[in-house]
Amino acid sequence: MKILFCTNAFENITNGPVRFANIVPEINRLFPQHEIRILTEDVSEQRLKDVPYVYKVSLNIPRLLKPLGQILRWFIYYRQIKKIEEQYDFDVLVFINSFNGTWASLVSPKPTVGMLNDEKNMLATWKNAELTPLWLKRFTFQQFEKLSAVKHQLMIANSEFLKQRLINTYHLPEAKVKRLYKCIPLEGLKFNPQRTFGAIINVLFVKADYLVGNLPMLVQALQKITEHQFRLTVVGPEPAFEPHLRSIFAGVSNTTLDYVGPQPQERVFDYMSTYDIFCVPSYTEAFGVANIEALAHGISVISTSVGGIPEVLDNGKNGWLVESGNSQALADAITECIQMPELRVQKAENGLSFIQKFSKDEMLRNFVEMLESVTRKR
Repeated sequence: MKILFCTNAFENITNGPVRFANIVPEINRLFPQHEIRILTEDVSEQRLKDVPYVYKVSLNIPRLLKPLGQILRWFIYYRQIKKIEEQYDFDVLVFINSFNGTWASLVSPKPTVGMLNDEKNMLATWKNAELTPLWLKRFTFQQFEKLSAVKHQLMIANSEFLKQRLINTYHLPEAKVKRLYKCIPLEGLKFNPQRTFGAIINVLFVKADYLVGNLPMLVQALQKITEHQFRLTVVGPEPAFEPHLRSIFAGVSNTTLDYVGPQPQERVFDYMSTYDIFCVPSYTEAFGVANIEALAHGISVISTSVGGIPEVLDNGKNGWLVESGNSQALADAITECIQMPELRVQKAENGLSFIQKFSKDEMLRNFVEMLESVTRKR
């Protein structure tokens, strides 16, 4: 089976889907009877020399048409796909973002597969309708996302929660939607659950969309724990959001903001290896690969009972889960984590054992089997 895998992001690893895109080429080594190649706009000429299985697509969208860039990308990618097909006769076409494969799902004679990594577009409903650019964008994208989900031969969601949400929202048959847990490479990561909290407790927040990650709730919770001082390191948001980030901390005396912006994976892992608590109390999260990474490092994980997070934290056995939006419950969980070192270690050890189910080899094996099920139907 020959696979062409399309991803708009590849070289700049900033989230779980991009990490996945960098792992899937290992199919060529683990399963030599199959072959996978990557098509992306995000790869430098230097990197192309080192990765012969990667094709680059150049967008070159005129400035006046930039607002339509997400739509124009469909056609630019598909034009490049047809060129590639002349030399690499693939059997199945996979889009890491189902939306980006909308046009391909309509016109490709080869089977297409769409992946869905979050529920953001599905959150825009008539019940919460508002004339804001964000809502209008998400609602519009939702219509195309639904169209692509209907037309793709297979949809892959990254958690059981998102799988069911996809089936129910877009009215898809259950047999058409599969769940594929994203993994992280566990080799070489140092598991360290024995952490002695100092006078200043180091808390790590990693989420580009810090409002979805509910950073204000975390700040409110820390403010309630007056007997401790905290340093809260925020990773992910772009520098343009720094003024707003700092405004969230106005009047908070026991917590210091350490804003570091977007960081490479290696730097995030350094934080996870040395900090005390990892906390992203999201109000929505399809899965949360960062929680798996935190568990692999042994840092205490505190989060919310939303989306696919309980699937990662084993319903609280691997960390602390609280109700989304309840800052007092979050403060209580953080306090318990601080005061009970033996419980911290127990949850961390539970987490290390639990995340073995997210092994890389198992994930890739499942992924290949899903794609084979599509190609067999041709």
